[in-house]
Amino acid sequence: MELKQSQSFQRSETTRFHPLLSHISDDSHEDPKRSSSQIEQQVDAFLSAPIFSAAAYDLVIRSASANLTVIPDITPQYGLLGIEVGEEEGCSVEAGQRLLLANLNMPWSAFICGSQGAGKSHTLSCLLESSLLKDNSAGELPNPLAGLVMHYDAFTSSNTSQLCEAVYLCSSGIPVTIMVSPSNIWSMKRLYGELSLHNNGGLPPRVVPLYLDEDQLDSSRILKLMAFDPNSDTVPLYMGAVMSIIREIAMSGVKFTYTLFRQRLAGVRWTSGQEIPLNMRLQMLDTFLAPSTKTKIMKPAAAEENIWSFQPGSLTIVDLSDPFMSTGDACCLFSICLSIFLEKRGECGQVVVLDEAHKFLLQSGDAKVLTNELKSVIRQQRHTGTRVLIATQEPTLSPDLIDLANVTFVHRFQSPTWYSTLKKHLAGADRDDLFHEIVALRTGEAFLFCPTARVVVDGNITKCKQLDNLGEKRLRIRMRQRITADGGKSIMANDQKKISSMIMETVRMHVVTGKSSHENSDKKARSNIPNPSSECSSSKLITPSKISNGQKIETSTGQDKGKRATAAPATVTSSNNQVGKRDKNDPSTMVNGNASQSSIQPSGQKSNHELNSHKLIQTKAQLISSIEQHVSVAVTDPTLLTTIEMSKTQKKKLFRIYRQTIELLPELIRIDQMREIFFQRFEAALVRKRAK
Repeated sequence: MELKQSQSFQRSETTRFHPLLSHISDDSHEDPKRSSSQIEQQVDAFLSAPIFSAAAYDLVIRSASANLTVIPDITPQYGLLGIEVGEEEGCSVEAGQRLLLANLNMPWSAFICGSQGAGKSHTLSCLLESSLLKDNSAGELPNPLAGLVMHYDAFTSSNTSQLCEAVYLCSSGIPVTIMVSPSNIWSMKRLYGELSLHNNGGLPPRVVPLYLDEDQLDSSRILKLMAFDPNSDTVPLYMGAVMSIIREIAMSGVKFTYTLFRQRLAGVRWTSGQEIPLNMRLQMLDTFLAPSTKTKIMKPAAAEENIWSFQPGSLTIVDLSDPFMSTGDACCLFSICLSIFLEKRGECGQVVVLDEAHKFLLQSGDAKVLTNELKSVIRQQRHTGTRVLIATQEPTLSPDLIDLANVTFVHRFQSPTWYSTLKKHLAGADRDDLFHEIVALRTGEAFLFCPTARVVVDGNITKCKQLDNLGEKRLRIRMRQRITADGGKSIMANDQKKISSMIMETVRMHVVTGKSSHENSDKKARSNIPNPSSECSSSKLITPSKISNGQKIETSTGQDKGKRATAAPATVTSSNNQVGKRDKNDPSTMVNGNASQSSIQPSGQKSNHELNSHKLIQTKAQLISSIEQHVSVAVTDPTLLTTIEMSKTQKKKLFRIYRQTIELLPELIRIDQMREIFFQRFEAALVRKRAK
């Protein structure tokens, strides 16, 4: 009886559900005759593959030609990566069949790691070339992407800072815009201007200050700039009140603006433990706020064009190398730039690049926030059309990004710790002999890990025609040559620095003599601020250049357009300038009972280079005007600040104006040495003030 029931069950299963097999495709490789549905599945798999070989492409095209009436274009956009290097000696596979190409039509992400000089920056540049350069000989790109590169270096001086190598893509006509910190724009303009780019008809890179418009500062971005991390164990003391203000504005239904936010902050009574860190964050925020009629200090003018347009085929580099910028602040601004960049994702495809990520993608609070946002972008890359490329020397800093990356390029390195990390996060990297093979890689070679790459596998390509994914295997590849200029070459001892003949454009300055609506954060300070409508608020655009004797500074105002102010002649020599002593009996040195003149006379120069009758100034507008008149002499000696007798408030204003003056005309002085001296004195003055 049981046997009959079993036979009946088998017959019922065969007869009842057998028609459902038509909905199941036969994936067996034993049948030499493939159905059209199987070929269509192969084509679909090929379309979504991030990497494919030339042999795999030929095999798919032959199968589609034999079984399909309409042959689809399976590679509308592609770029050459390199060529597979045969592991066995005497490999007879044709070189054209071993070419590896990147599918630029499908969003995917890549993780690139390796020691310095192993070729990871070269690999990153090749991927960027293929993604941005429309007319190139290494692929086809009818619809170029828009690129955003994040770069940060611990800026110490103009001679030691490392620039972003992606800037060399402009040598082949790719428009490159470099956003830099406004407080370091002069140094960055000089550094990028000295690059030997070997332009072949391409435009030089444009260096512009990174400014955020007030309408771009919503509540979430304000919280980022205020260093708020809900997952952190340590929260700033002021964040409780800041969160309450932002929440009240949101519940009131009023549109959130930065001006309204500052007005609400001014109505709060802060303790000393809250006020000092709060003012530091607000000062950093104001630095990156676009200048307007509400701007309080003189700062570099905003770019005339829209720096947030992100056109197809263009590259935007956010280089936040700045002595005033920490890694946390850099990650915070990177996060905001990323969110603005993703707002344009509907206009064209996008690629986000993290260059030298180990320098800023640390295990700190702001870096973790940026890492989580990158992970979210990678998880949703197929829906947002965004590619993410990460290049780093240390894979141990962000192993979670390795798990999510579709492609991993492993260049040469010698660290067993790095290898142990890769073994935990890469399929097919658990072989014991693989580490020795990684150490033996040549410069420009890499191991490619991509489980979904479409390649011809299992033996000699000429005999085996089996198409499959790469899976747990890996390929040893040699990257192609670059199309654009190579900026990653190692500097040898006998190399001579070549200065480009490209003329560095000047920095337009924006000066507002009126008061800001949010100049101070406390009510007491705001009560002394005159009504802006009662003052003459005007702005100036100053285009400083290298000033010699008698050369002029161009200014333009609404009331004084076209007039010029002649800079006081001065001869800048070494830093051993003599500072004249004040004579208490000389009435020319006294204003309102206070000494107000400091005579600066460079060594060996006559009295016509002295600073004449530097008056004690009461208002900020007069301070700016006075220092502009004597700027060529004033910036030559920081002891000017200590020889003038004035109140603490006036001296604090002069410190701020002096800093702006240094940034305005850095060619007149040895900027690194002078900044170091100045900020040492500035910090000492702050310490004395807090002690009192």
